[in-house]
Amino acid sequence: MQTVYEASNAVEAHMLQGYLQQEGIATRVEGAYLQGAVGELAAQGFVRLVADEADVERARAAIARWESSEAADAATPASSCAQASSKSWMSALLGVAIGVTGALAYFRTPVTDSGVDYNRDGVLDERWVYAPSGSVLKSTMDRNLDTRVDYTSHFDPQGEIDTAEADDNFDGVFETRYRFKNGSVATGEADTDGDGYADFRTTYTHGALDSAEYIDPASGWPLRVERYRLGKLTQAEVDSNRDGTLDMRHFYSVTAEITRTETIALP
Repeated sequence: MQTVYEASNAVEAHMLQGYLQQEGIATRVEGAYLQGAVGELAAQGFVRLVADEADVERARAAIARWESSEAADAATPASSCAQASSKSWMSALLGVAIGVTGALAYFRTPVTDSGVDYNRDGVLDERWVYAPSGSVLKSTMDRNLDTRVDYTSHFDPQGEIDTAEADDNFDGVFETRYRFKNGSVATGEADTDGDGYADFRTTYTHGALDSAEYIDPASGWPLRVERYRLGKLTQAEVDSNRDGTLDMRHFYSVTAEITRTETIALP
């Protein structure tokens, strides 16, 4: 991204951004959030419009036309003062409306993206989508480099990861869902048989796997609940007769072999 215009304030920047959008040029407003922090200092240079390298020349040419139009309006003869005054207050109202709209959309409207082409085939395998404020909205990833997205992350207004979907068998269907807390995965669920019902659930503490549940699609009750420590299976509770009650508990060695089994006392 490259700066194509330094605005005097956020309203001007958003007005010009709208003008460029009509010209088919995508831009991003940067630095508007700094304007409120500069106090009595001059804010020039804080608020700016940036565009992709490929659009820089077109954007600057369009801005030059826009500035020429503004200059022509400024040179309006005195006989046209009344008309100019009318245009002035209408432009002011339009500016306020655009400013308010821009402020509302400022933090959440997708504007531009960037990413990484891991296999150098000209296609971004990992892509990040940003709001005009610069905060990330979404990221996508093609993990097996087959040109199809198989992992998508969504971020909250503070830029923290909130949820994610994954296609872990790379068949084009996102069967797994994750929820995050404080930046780390907290829970997950997957529809492993494609029937539209989550039959495998996982829980995590600070991103580390705690448990995994295998769910009976017919009843919704767990058939098996596994407990983990440092990624290794330590014990599992099993519904041995499929009556909806976990009645057996297996304990495992560090090599995942059953070392002991006990009956779970029913309440």
